[in-house]
Amino acid sequence: MRGQKQQTQKGGTEWSKSKKKGEDYLENSNWISPVPLRTDKSALPDFPLTCLPLVPQAMAVGVAETTSTDISMSATALLSALSFCFSGVYRMFGKADHSEPLTLYSLILANPAERKSPVMRFVKSPFLSFAEDYNKRHKDEIYTSQETYKKLEAEISEMQNKNESTAEEIAAKRTELDNMETMSFRRVCVDDVTPEALVKLLKENETLLMLSDEAGAFKNFGGRYSNGVPNVDLFLKCWGGESFMKDRCNSDTVILKKPYLSVCLCGQPYILDELMDNKAFLSSGLVARFLYCYPKSFVGKRSYATKAIDSRITEGYNNFVYHALETKFNHKGEEAPLKFSGEAQKAYADYYDTAIESVLLTDFAECPDWGGKYHGLILRLCGIIHCIKCLSENVSPESCEVDMKTLGQAIDIADFYKQQSRYAYSLMDGDGRTAAAEYVLKKLRANNVRQISGRDLLHLCRKFRTMDELSQPVAILTEHGYLRKIRIENENGKTVSVFEVNEKG
Repeated sequence: MRGQKQQTQKGGTEWSKSKKKGEDYLENSNWISPVPLRTDKSALPDFPLTCLPLVPQAMAVGVAETTSTDISMSATALLSALSFCFSGVYRMFGKADHSEPLTLYSLILANPAERKSPVMRFVKSPFLSFAEDYNKRHKDEIYTSQETYKKLEAEISEMQNKNESTAEEIAAKRTELDNMETMSFRRVCVDDVTPEALVKLLKENETLLMLSDEAGAFKNFGGRYSNGVPNVDLFLKCWGGESFMKDRCNSDTVILKKPYLSVCLCGQPYILDELMDNKAFLSSGLVARFLYCYPKSFVGKRSYATKAIDSRITEGYNNFVYHALETKFNHKGEEAPLKFSGEAQKAYADYYDTAIESVLLTDFAECPDWGGKYHGLILRLCGIIHCIKCLSENVSPESCEVDMKTLGQAIDIADFYKQQSRYAYSLMDGDGRTAAAEYVLKKLRANNVRQISGRDLLHLCRKFRTMDELSQPVAILTEHGYLRKIRIENENGKTVSVFEVNEKG
């Protein structure tokens, strides 16, 4: 360029360092700091603890303090676990033809040594002990029920073999068998379960709680025991309580009318990559059904002599779980409807119109499939919070309306998971667009480039073969403020377009 010495970089590519001219460029214009290509984990908000009712709030704090972990980890596990207490019993209505069950699927992602296992043990403990106590109390009834069923089966078999009974008599006896209510030893929690075993357990229990400090269930449903063929149908249907039918030539037909799962799994961050790599999980919508939680790490700053959980807190939590589960298992019939107050109903509809639907293409740009379920998440959280409040005061949840305060608490908690999910999806980058933009930016930084033409940029970024391939990452970098297109006068006196690199990037 005129009066300027050109600087040669690796590969012989030359970039101008001359003073820029041209009406499209303001010499004294200032760059602003660019928007990160991916959400910065350190910028994620804290869990809105005060939005939890008192029982889970106190337990979340107690568990976090004694394990030296972020409250978001225990709060997330508690919400999913407590949702099990209400699944199949209550249903939250946003309007007459839109309702949601009270189930949650959550995935906590943290590195090794983050004490995921101790957190899950504290949360799971009363559910395991309830099942054990229940089975001890009802052992005689369960065995009597099972033996009565076997006896009736034997009677039918004998009637068929002796040919002394009419078809009508045998049919009547079989109808009696079909109508007989049998009891089984109750299961509340499952962990490393296969799809086939889950079908059997749900047939016996209708609803289950999957709490695990590992995420092995993903491998099971992803085809670990089925020659790599994914089997996610039941996992999908249990999120919404949709009917499930299993027909096999060598076994009886199994019909699950309203199967429900509440899920909280823990895993290392690479689990998310495996989920995204599994097309069955991604395309089926299973990935979009999960709440994601990236708890802050306190590794290196923890002390051994932490404060133990106050016994009154654990006792209150255990008593609540027992009371909620007794209520659940005594419930008969359809799910009881939970409804908003008039004021909350209007506020929810307004919030959907102004803060969800109108920003689906912007606020949920990273996770449009997850964003499509966001309004349903708010309903689920409303129902769960409402039920916890009511049962804590021995009030029937369906006897009172869900108020404005509960709606506000649900929205704040949902917003926390919105930010977490946006971060999770930004890491997934299934189509590679963000990764491609990061590659271009890395090349520019490594070569200390401040200004470059499109042709030279293509030469620098050799993974792209054409300008068309390069155009998308360049557009992303421009949108985020890392690049801007300017016009300069080259050494031949011609005005040309080049890209300028943000020095603050």
